[in-house]
Amino acid sequence: MIQSLVAFALLTAAAAAEPLALDDCIQLALEFNNQMRLARQSLLRSEADVKSARASRLPSVSATLINFSRSRTGPSIRIQENPTGELDPVTGQRIFREESTQIPPIDRHSFSLSASVNQSIYDGGNRRHAHNSARSGLEGTQSFVHAQRLATIFAVKQRYFTLLKAQELVEVLKQSLKLSEKQLEEATARLEVGAGVKADVLRLRVSVGNAQINLINAEQGIALARANLNKIMGKKISASLQAIPVKNTASTLSKLSFEELLQRAEESNPELQRLRFVLHAAGHNLAAAKAAWHPRVNGRLSYSRNNEVFDRVYQDLDKNYRLNGSVTLTYNVFDGGLRSASIDRSRVGLENARLNLEEKKRELSLGVETAHLELVRVKKILEISAVTMEVAEEDLKLAEESYRIGQGTLLELLDAQISLTQARSDQVRGRRDLAVAQAEVERLVGGLSDGN
Repeated sequence: MIQSLVAFALLTAAAAAEPLALDDCIQLALEFNNQMRLARQSLLRSEADVKSARASRLPSVSATLINFSRSRTGPSIRIQENPTGELDPVTGQRIFREESTQIPPIDRHSFSLSASVNQSIYDGGNRRHAHNSARSGLEGTQSFVHAQRLATIFAVKQRYFTLLKAQELVEVLKQSLKLSEKQLEEATARLEVGAGVKADVLRLRVSVGNAQINLINAEQGIALARANLNKIMGKKISASLQAIPVKNTASTLSKLSFEELLQRAEESNPELQRLRFVLHAAGHNLAAAKAAWHPRVNGRLSYSRNNEVFDRVYQDLDKNYRLNGSVTLTYNVFDGGLRSASIDRSRVGLENARLNLEEKKRELSLGVETAHLELVRVKKILEISAVTMEVAEEDLKLAEESYRIGQGTLLELLDAQISLTQARSDQVRGRRDLAVAQAEVERLVGGLSDGN
């Protein structure tokens, strides 16, 4: 019953799992991993900072149209009574006579225009250093994004090879279970014909039960490894996938010495590069703070025009033009110590950046040495386990033959089987550890030459 349940669970899981290559997993993680998304957002912010710093060095231009108005007067008629003063010759009284004059309509509008250009002529290099600091910050952020990319690739590889290890361990344990079941069937058949020992049957039943438990635990390992891989790819944790065996995980970096790896890391490690740019930015920040002690020279050029216009008949009645230029020099005589405090903070920031860079160099040296030693260790263990597995396979064959002809004991057979299972498991773990160790070295030295 237990055997049937285990087999059904394994078949169901295998059928539902979606095969996914390592490169596909890496691409998904680079696109959808939240840490990568945040890194790209920080890059956009740094690019905006550079634009802002660049804009501060350019002249500012403003133009304004104000007080625009329009009015219309007329048309109108003006009536006059006896404008000539003529008298009636008979009565001698004034003759009343109306005379009208038509006044055409008049359009009237007025407006005022002004434009000005402001440009800093001299500020002690404050804005230049601020711009350079922003550019260093952008380059540092680019290095940070690269470092995050390498970290993401490493995390995917680590989880992918862990999943692959779990899958291969399940296959090893399936073989062990199948072998134990076969031995149990043979021992039971011998007991039924009176040629076996009941104690052997009981021991083999225990062996089969232990193999089933180990298989169930290994299957749980697949589920956990799959969940961790899904998480870093930004997929649903429960999404089913299957790792595809990687044909060749060998890296040219594994052949390099510690000194060669360290040299490459010091040249290409993105985190180290980022801290170098941070140091550059801190230097520019200090220079910008010192520039606050310099006077400021600003230039201004302005133009204004005021018009009041009637219609084409009357033409312009009033025009007023002005063109002004000025140069101002300002100096902050006293600020209560703000400039000195700003310089002190900048100096502290510069020193902190230098110390962080030095500490990172030491940390990187230790990391490279640790990764190199781990790489050497795993390679040696993998070589030894390969030989051990061949010996264990041969030993199991001899133990099976001796037990079949009655010259060996069941205990010897079980020990040989356990040794072979352990040797195969060590091979699986060794291949995973080697791939992860190589991936860690790649991360520390800034990736491979192919861009990974």
